[in-house]
Order: sequence, then structure tokens, then C-alpha cells
Amino acid sequence: MAELEPAYLVVGTDVAKVATVLQRIKAHFPGHGVETHVATPGSAKTLVESFQTLGLLAEQRLVIVTAAQDWPADDAKGVLRYLDDPSPDVVLLMVADKLAGNKPLRKAFAKPRLIECPGPDTPQLLRSWSEGTFAAAGATGDRAAVKRLIELCCGIDPNDARSVKELDGGDLARLRTDIERIAIYAGGDPVTVEMVEELATRVTDEKVWLLGDAWARGDKRSFLTLVEQLLEQREHPVRLVGSLGRHLRQVDDAHHLLRSMGPDRALEQLKAGGANPWAAKKVVQQAQKVKTARVDAALARIAQLDAELKGASTLGGRVGEDATGGTRIILERGLLEIV
Repeated sequence: MAELEPAYLVVGTDVAKVATVLQRIKAHFPGHGVETHVATPGSAKTLVESFQTLGLLAEQRLVIVTAAQDWPADDAKGVLRYLDDPSPDVVLLMVADKLAGNKPLRKAFAKPRLIECPGPDTPQLLRSWSEGTFAAAGATGDRAAVKRLIELCCGIDPNDARSVKELDGGDLARLRTDIERIAIYAGGDPVTVEMVEELATRVTDEKVWLLGDAWARGDKRSFLTLVEQLLEQREHPVRLVGSLGRHLRQVDDAHHLLRSMGPDRALEQLKAGGANPWAAKKVVQQAQKVKTARVDAALARIAQLDAELKGASTLGGRVGEDATGGTRIILERGLLEIV
């Protein structure tokens, strides 16, 4: 194992690049020598302790930890302490969608142990990335078709800089899958808006805004009714929580602004930062109805629920499939706690 470092941190939302990195590192290990875990609050301690047990087995192991961005500071510190004296029989491979440069885990890694796989994070880059992915799949999509696909598949306005920046690896993986599927259907013909309307995986953005309204009002019945409607439309719990989490982060930003300025000025600040004017108005309205403690609690629970659901999906099905009974129960219980 001399050619490998004791630990790597892979950061980025370009799922194809991340998958390539993982495959190259996994190629150094037998299939039974690879483990995959999902980072959840408090899990780092158990994971690090298990490395000592792995050493007793006299096997070289690759331990992959996904969603490393979800580890709180205490977990990250525990991992960094382990790296002061790592097990010689373990390679730890941590994967994070996004990790700010000032986070302890990110600061501790430099090339070659830090591998960056950035995805498109501006409207122009997202459009170019989508068009390039269509081209790689042997198809062409005009600008209107690409725009509509992003709207339906990711549940965002493709021209909203903030929303594009918040897309995660799951969003881009779903978009890539849809592009490849639609390209096969097109069979060499240009991809049209009509094809996209028929074939795209949909995230119902309007209902996410309605969820935000019901949450801000504390209307549990309306909130859960909307969740049921989305699940009946084959919306997957992981996607639903991701969309709701992005929405609540926008409400949180508006809430912070409202602490130091009036609603009109907060609205202008959000629009100046690239937010869609209609969306900015809605989040300011919702932020005015909730208290700081409630916003903080909802964001913390959504982050925890996202990790729980991703763990369940790893065991029970891909994020493009219908909700299983287990993920549905996890979703409904978790969302009940935030309303």
C-alpha cells in the first residue's frame, strides 16, 4: 500500500469525476476489502475505533465515507486526531459534495491527498455542462430544451445564480442520468422541449414553495398533505429533503438580513446576490413568520434527515427510484419534527 496515502478527501459535485477517482483507488483493493459508510453526526468516533479492529484482521482495507460535509466539528476533529497516527492497514477515503475552505477537514488536506472534482456552479457553466453532456451522449439539445430540463429535473430556475450554486452531487447525477436517457430516446434527432416534458424526472418546485409556506405557518396538516402528494408523484425522499433543505437555507439567509434591516432592503440584498425576484420575495415573507430558534432547529433536523435517507437509499435503492417503505417512514417522521 506504499503507493497510497493513508487518507484522501474528495470534494466536488461532478459525480462522474468523483466516480472515476473512487474507481481508481478501489482498484488497489479486493472487492471484500472495501467498505462504504455514510457520515452522520457522532459516527466518526465509532469509525476510527473500528480501524483498530481492522488492523487485527491483517488485511489491507479501503474505507469510503460519503457525505463527509455532514460531520460536525467534533467528528472532524476526531478524524484529524486519527490521522496523526493512522492505521497502516487502512486507507480512509472521504467524499464531500461541498466543503468550505475554512473547515478544519478541508484545511488539513492538500494535494495529492485533496482531490477536487468541481461541478458547474454558475448558470453559464451549468448550461455548458448540460450541453456538453448531451453531446457526449450523442445528442444535441437547444437552449430552451436544456433550460426546461434543468427546471424539471433540479427544481430550480437555471438563471438563478444562487440556486445553481447550491446544487449538490445528487442533483447533477440525476440531471446526467436524464440527459443520457433522453439522448437515447432522441436517437440522433435534436432534443426538443416536448421530449423533455415527456421524459424528465420532475422535482415539483411549486410544491416545495407551498411546503415552505405551510412550514412557516406551522400548518402541520397542509405540510404533510403536500409531502404525500409529492410521494404519490414518485418524488424520492432524498430529492424532496434536498429541495426543502435548499429552500430553508434561503429562508435562513433572509432571516439573518431581517435582524439588521427592514423587509424591503432585505429583498433588495437578496436580489443583488443573484436570487430570483419572486423567490426572494417569498423567502422574505416566510422568514418574517418564524423565529431564529425554529429556523436553526429545522436546518439541523433537515441535515440529519438527509444523512439518514442517504444511508437508507444506499441499502435499499437508488435515488432515482420510488420511495421504499423504509425511506418513506424515515421521511415522514423526520419532517413531522420540523413543522
